[in-house]
Amino acid sequence: MNDLSRLFAPDDARDALRNLGGLLVGVGLFTTFFRKSDPALGDTWGNWGLFAVLAIAFVFLYGIGMLARRITAVSRAWQAVYIVFGILLAPLVLFQFVDAVNGTPGASLNVFWIFLATLGLATAAALFGGVRFGLLLASLAAIVSWSALWNKILSNGLASHYGIYRGLLLILAALLVASAYALWQADRGGRLRAIRGVQGEPELARSRASEIVTGAAVAAVIAGSLSLTRAFEAPFISPPSAGSSLLWEIVLLIVSLLALGYGGSFGTRGTAYVGGFGLLFFAIIAGADVNDSTPAGSIVGWPLVLVILGCAAFAASLVPKGPRYWRGDRA
Repeated sequence: MNDLSRLFAPDDARDALRNLGGLLVGVGLFTTFFRKSDPALGDTWGNWGLFAVLAIAFVFLYGIGMLARRITAVSRAWQAVYIVFGILLAPLVLFQFVDAVNGTPGASLNVFWIFLATLGLATAAALFGGVRFGLLLASLAAIVSWSALWNKILSNGLASHYGIYRGLLLILAALLVASAYALWQADRGGRLRAIRGVQGEPELARSRASEIVTGAAVAAVIAGSLSLTRAFEAPFISPPSAGSSLLWEIVLLIVSLLALGYGGSFGTRGTAYVGGFGLLFFAIIAGADVNDSTPAGSIVGWPLVLVILGCAAFAASLVPKGPRYWRGDRA
């Protein structure tokens, strides 16, 4: 163990080489998989050979990244690169495994367990590997796994039950927010000791929880913006889309503003980006008036309401705060 600690000892020059080496090995093996899986590029390999290529890449990247983190007990950038690259490869490895055993990779239950396993790997990377970004990847994997499960449970799949699916996404978002709060409380109280140095550092504790909050925002924004494609409908083109309603437009607006507010308050760019995209989607949906079967292009409705609310909020920001002003103490 001491020998391994010396091999992985922090060193800027060696860390740069490890970073470069991991990226090149990962990309090289993935390129091999890509070339040997496409008949248009020449001779192909069998399913087990393709699985072996991806499995080697995953074990090399995720395995070495996690091993080095546990041995050295310090977090280095190259370890995060290895682990994140490995997590991104994990679903591909498992889909290829299903293909190798003559299963159906695209079946809902296979998608469910594959992304559930990916969720577990990403969570382990965050809690035991020191890779905070793993919590966001775990949250995104949860969205895919949750969706695949309900696609199997609901008759004729999610496409026939968009209203129910939207509600399920909001339930998942609430569960993710609850998980973020529990993690924040655990970090803040020093009860989670998987990563050294978290105790007594509220900023780091909050940043870890914020990754899950970002995932929750993604789920909620998806729920509100499922009717987005209706804004781009054209003759002879009917993309799958959920029906629009005032309720879901309000949900999308509120969730987007909350995500932006959270990101601005705590300096989490991911949440702010999600909120920004959500606000853009809302502007497209409301601007195209997809909630009206016979839109007349009137400014009455969302345009007028938004301008009035915006002006009211701006005016409220100009009102002096507190009794000090009224006592004449304006300093």
